[in-house]
Amino acid sequence: MTFDGREQVAIVELMSGKYAQILPIETEWHIRLHEGDMRPRIEHFHDAVRALTSGEADIYAKNSRLSVEHLAYDIGQLRIIQDKPVGRINRATEKSAGSALVKKGEAGASQLKLPPQSVRSEIVALYRDYTVFFAALFAQIADRNYQSRVDVIDGAVEDLALLEQVIQQLAAGKITNAQAMEEIMHVERDDLRERLQETLSRKTVSAAEKQKIFETLGLIQSNLDKEKKHIETAHLHYATGQLAVYEEAKETIKRLNQMGMNLAGKFVENAMQQSAGKGKGRGA
Repeated sequence: MTFDGREQVAIVELMSGKYAQILPIETEWHIRLHEGDMRPRIEHFHDAVRALTSGEADIYAKNSRLSVEHLAYDIGQLRIIQDKPVGRINRATEKSAGSALVKKGEAGASQLKLPPQSVRSEIVALYRDYTVFFAALFAQIADRNYQSRVDVIDGAVEDLALLEQVIQQLAAGKITNAQAMEEIMHVERDDLRERLQETLSRKTVSAAEKQKIFETLGLIQSNLDKEKKHIETAHLHYATGQLAVYEEAKETIKRLNQMGMNLAGKFVENAMQQSAGKGKGRGA
């Protein structure tokens, strides 16, 4: 996807400003997202911004940084920060007597030194705005990733139905191998089409081979159903998280407009309205 639009640029600039404020705080206090990422926590979320603005990420791909699963996880984690601003302290630094995070207790045991309340409140405030911007910026991206992948799965399900019909007709002797070969040429999934073409290229196909084909089609159908359910669940999590974020977004929009950042405020406001409309459609 090409990154463009003055509203998007305005939002990204605001997010980059929040990022620049959050980064030194989390660096100083060694706050990170999880054990596998030693960077300051904000880097994980800003990876998505970098992926979007660079144009390198495929927004339609399953394993993209901008997949609906990744974005739903991001929204969930960003919302948690409002209640748990400190998150996970780097445990590797806790063991260092020279670390700013560690002090000796009366019994000589290491005790975790948390940021003061003023710092925690600052983190909450900075992330509150960042989360609103994040939800607005990636709303359409999450929708597109979800819809494109569901469309692919639905197309594959149609292919499976066609193949099952062809094999049933072949097993019943209603069509020949050559006719079956012609029918499956309409199947879009290369792996399915080529596998059956190889089987049907032989003069005769045994009953056992036909049964094996049915079993394979059933397994593929089951996997597709699971994948679609997984995508739909992730999309629902993003959508519900987005709605929850927008409950507190009015104050952010008001401040943006007061600061003369009408483009950014309008972008967030439009995203809120679209999300509310979809929420009504889901019966939310």
